[in-house]
Amino acid sequence: MSKPSHIFSPLAEQLEPEGAFVYLDLANEARRKGLDIISFGIGQPDFQPPRESIEAVKEALEKGNTRYISPLGLQELREMIARYVSQKYGVDVKPSEVAVTVGAKAALFMAISLLTRPGDDIIVQDPAFPTYECVVRYAGGRPVFVKLREENDFRLLHEDVDKALTSTRKPRGMIINSPHNPTGSVLEKSDVEGLLELAKRKNMYVISDEIYEDYVYEGKHYSFLSDPEWRDYVVYISGFSKTWGMTGFRIGYVVANEKVIKAMDVFATNMYSCPPAPLQFAAIKALELGIDWFKPKLQDYKRRRDMAWEELSKIPGVHVVKSRGAFYLFPNVQEALQRTGLKSVDELARQLLFEKGVVLLPGTAFPLWGGDGYMRLSYVLPEEKIREGLRRFREFIVEKGGVS
Repeated sequence: MSKPSHIFSPLAEQLEPEGAFVYLDLANEARRKGLDIISFGIGQPDFQPPRESIEAVKEALEKGNTRYISPLGLQELREMIARYVSQKYGVDVKPSEVAVTVGAKAALFMAISLLTRPGDDIIVQDPAFPTYECVVRYAGGRPVFVKLREENDFRLLHEDVDKALTSTRKPRGMIINSPHNPTGSVLEKSDVEGLLELAKRKNMYVISDEIYEDYVYEGKHYSFLSDPEWRDYVVYISGFSKTWGMTGFRIGYVVANEKVIKAMDVFATNMYSCPPAPLQFAAIKALELGIDWFKPKLQDYKRRRDMAWEELSKIPGVHVVKSRGAFYLFPNVQEALQRTGLKSVDELARQLLFEKGVVLLPGTAFPLWGGDGYMRLSYVLPEEKIREGLRRFREFIVEKGGVS
């Protein structure tokens, strides 16, 4: 008989491990075996936060800012985020429409859980960040997957969503990520407008994960907040992890209708009491510095994107779209699998890791069928590491496939 502490809630069992962290553990195992590891796996910037932000945390600690605060975050930070987002997207966001959260992931968890009712059908991109569909199922909803197609540069098209909705019983919302993880795709203005028009017509909410909003190399980022009726349809989520290199600081934020923010206040109170106070001073300082601080980083990442794309294009059986955003490429390796006789991208990922010391994530980690036949590459590495890692990848394919 199972012991009571070993019997888990069916709701909790809807949550699954994230592939990036699974391969982080596998990479550590390979290091223990003596392999020199080059990891294109986990998606976090390799630069440090602004020095001024780090000093702001030290100062906050020295001043004793270590106690509980509002579950919605420091009022000063909420006011600064409201001004920052308003100026960025030409909208009028009030501080009462902002919640500071423990990273963008907690914001996603709360937003999906609050807005999804049992039996609701929720549109999810496929491939996508795996948290989305896990939390939809946790909340009692049904993920409705819309496949992103390589021939459309992996953009989510409103026509495809409309078609998917014909098979739903209780359409309730869409979870949309642009710039996109894992493909690096960026929605066009017409895409955003078409998806919002569809949401209004079907009376659906849009949870818009825009955490990579500043990583756009060609064109521009179009936010779902730009619509005049955003308060009725949109929950916008972003944070300081990607633009400011503060992944471990866990400071995210939500912009939404005041009713949503008030509900998040209660949710956050029960979930984590409040975001860590000292680290929010780093975010305040980041906003004081402004986005100009990030511009050299963007140019550096564009060079890395170009190099990684060129090196991938040299590998036999690998085809890759030159993504316009985030810091990911999503190469198609189906021909390479045929050449090497490997059965799946999962097998390719594991053999590449333990034979060549290179971490690439299988597209099936994101999380279903849309990533089958693809790998995700995160080019958050120095250029010489990118070049060496992809040299090893090419060597692996040539040796396995008997091609040059």
